Amino acid sequence: MNWLLITAALACHPGDRLVDLRDKIPRGLNSIDLVITVEPFYARFYIYQPGFPDSMQHCCGNKPTSIIKVPVVDGRYCVRQSQPRMKWTVRALLRPDIQM
Repeated sequence: MNWLLITAALACHPGDRLVDLRDKIPRGLNSIDLVITVEPFYARFYIYQPGFPDSMQHCCGNKPTSIIKVPVVDGRYCVRQSQPRMKWTVRALLRPDIQM
């Protein structure tokens, strides 16, 4: 029973999509920049950590392309789109973090 509760807590909201980038993100990165393109331009794209919907970030309010910085916790993200038939692409910019 406890496993069922843990699984439910770590899942995305209904209708959201889980994107697993664990194997694609190099170790040691604290954050990644995502270049997001949406069509139509007034659509919105949402991304958050599974199990933490309060970490949700959105982009592309009336712009066809935006860049957002997301933290790398475990490399899994939930994504949601505002329009049912919208098209979107995401490209990750994997740059090492600069610490001073």
